[in-house]
Amino acid sequence: MFFKTIAFLLAINVQYSTESYSVKHFPQKVDHFGVQITNGIESLYRQRPPSKEDIELLDPRNHTIFFYTGGHGSIEEFYNSSGFVLDLAEYYGALVVFAEHRFYGESFPFGDSSFDQSNLFYLTVDQAVADYANLIFEVKFDQVMLDAKVITFGVGYAGNLAAYMRFKYQPLVSGALASGAPLQMPTNFTSRTLFWEQVTNVYEQVPQIGPEVKLRIRRAFKEIYELHLYGPQGYTSITKKFHLCNPLNEDNYDQLLYSIRNVFAQMALHNYPYDVDEYPKMSVYYTAAIVHYAPTDVQGLVDLVYWYYGIEEHDCFDPNEVFQLCADPTGCLNGTDGVAWAFQNCWELNTVIGSDEASGMFPNLPWTDEDRTAYCDKTFNLPTSQRHQWFGVSYWGSHTSSASNIIYTNGLLDPFYGTGLIDTSTPDLAKVGSMENAGHGLDLRAPVEGDGMEEYREIELELIGQIIDGTFPAS
Repeated sequence: MFFKTIAFLLAINVQYSTESYSVKHFPQKVDHFGVQITNGIESLYRQRPPSKEDIELLDPRNHTIFFYTGGHGSIEEFYNSSGFVLDLAEYYGALVVFAEHRFYGESFPFGDSSFDQSNLFYLTVDQAVADYANLIFEVKFDQVMLDAKVITFGVGYAGNLAAYMRFKYQPLVSGALASGAPLQMPTNFTSRTLFWEQVTNVYEQVPQIGPEVKLRIRRAFKEIYELHLYGPQGYTSITKKFHLCNPLNEDNYDQLLYSIRNVFAQMALHNYPYDVDEYPKMSVYYTAAIVHYAPTDVQGLVDLVYWYYGIEEHDCFDPNEVFQLCADPTGCLNGTDGVAWAFQNCWELNTVIGSDEASGMFPNLPWTDEDRTAYCDKTFNLPTSQRHQWFGVSYWGSHTSSASNIIYTNGLLDPFYGTGLIDTSTPDLAKVGSMENAGHGLDLRAPVEGDGMEEYREIELELIGQIIDGTFPAS
């Protein structure tokens, strides 16, 4: 069956294959809600969007567009990790569009000046989803698909955007599949340690050694904490244990803890039943074994950070070099993507998440509104409160579950499990809402034999069909 993929980088225009695609750009408005004029001309930017060349007719049985709402990264990242979306498109004969988020990848509204502070204020969720709505309209017009049904897809923050598209543009978007989408976090979510509790839970579930690994990690952090209470003498002991490049002291003590904790977060976020980039198969199991077989509790953490950060045995460890805390304590990105994500979390997103020893295996590392305000003021010289309440107004706050035609999928091994939504209105929706042995967004990744997702993907395929033909539950 023929179908065509457009990655909008805003556009990937591709015949379905595992790797073959080309990238083209789409002229997009900088400001959808006002008019920005430069030298008498309305400002546009080149977002990566669809090609108008070599258009071919799609399968006439299904006049459908599958649209991936890119999140905080380049569109190639999402294309390469969303093979099941392509499989769904092949099955239903749909046109596929992968769209890149403004200020990420190569979609810079102001070119080299995009990250000047005055320009960053155009980096909002409202502007991003309006970009996508505008692109969908153009795709439908260019490809003579004005009556086509559009289904949006995304994982994590991109999953939030997929759902937001259905909330905000219902006449344009027929439905959505939001995988591992922490939809409750940007609104009035109160459980601000849940992410780290869930990382603890994922490690505790490792067969045979999980409970002991959890205890070893807790004991190791406790030992480090007790050593630091001794002041200079204790800091010297910790410096030797980790072979730190610079002496530990009160000022950089938390940085060491952050850099260790980050390893566990990244392992849990990339915990798949096969190798993914630099992450080994079942990375949580792999790193749990490192901790489990270490001669001492603290040595388990030492071995772990040296392995993850690629430090040679005889080299020293510099926590400041390998990890930089940003406005999102669950993980920071590199380069301009990192700047954009930090700004979004300062300006309107709400990922205020800290850990505490009472609710998991990690040390007391709170991350409060005050902590974020201090970071954001120092980094961007702006207060943080202007738009944090906007999600409750513009994106339905805690009432997002009342939207129709949205499939919420969540993996029980996803660190964001519990921050998303679970629709229990039908057995099928409840089942994909809590998928066993599934890591972050595993259901939308390319199917691999033995990945345990067969049953869930069959349900998703059927539910997508119900959205297309108008028989989705409560549609």
